[in-house]
Parts: sequence; C-alpha cells; structure tokens
Amino acid sequence: MNRCILMLGLVLLVGCGPGKPALTEISGTVTFKGKPIPAGDVSFTPDASIAGGQLRMYMVKEGKFNSEDTPENGLLPGKYKVRINGYDGVQIPMYFSGKQIFNAIEQTMDIEPGGKITKDFVVPDAAGQ
Repeated sequence: MNRCILMLGLVLLVGCGPGKPALTEISGTVTFKGKPIPAGDVSFTPDASIAGGQLRMYMVKEGKFNSEDTPENGLLPGKYKVRINGYDGVQIPMYFSGKQIFNAIEQTMDIEPGGKITKDFVVPDAAGQ
C-alpha cells in the first residue's frame, strides 16, 4: 500500500513540472505616410531557438491589429522576425485585401514572457517605391 502511494506521488510530481512559458498578447497599429493602413497583416516568425514557437499572423484592419482577435492568440517569449504587408482594402478579383500599397518590410523584435504589449509600426515612406 505504501509503495502504491509513493508511486502515485512520483507520477504526480513528474507531471507537475514547469509548463510552457506564458504567452504574450500583442496589439498595435501600422501606419504608412502618416495614416493607418486600410488592410494588411503582421506576421511573427520565431527564431529557431524558440522551442514550440510557431508563425503567427495577425490581420490589420483600419491600421489596427490584436492577437486576441485570433484563435491562436499570443506569442511565446523570444526573438521574432516581423514582416508587415499593407493593402488599400479595396477588394478586387483574386485579391481580397486589395492592391499592395508598399513593399513588405521586415525587422526583428524580442517578446518578453506573459502580459500584454502594444507595438506601433511605422512603415517608412521609401517602402512605397
């Protein structure tokens, strides 16, 4: 009997190890030439060192995005490559978000564990050429 209790305790102890780090919710804005972009997306590609990290893409509408608006909300902590695409928002055949208004831009960003952060992206005017 004591042996069974000891084994059960060990199983429970092993199963209660540290879990995944808390996800960080992110929201913010994207502007181009001083105005919110009508439509677009912000994608976060994790550095290979983030175990279990997956690409996350958040849609931009009227210049705003929010990870809480998606089923796979939040990012694991670590370093990410951020890619931003912007469109005019006028639907045309085969292009739901409309015409591209600037060339995609990329940058890196570090995400700290847990909580909520706001990140505002300003697309340089040169990206529109």
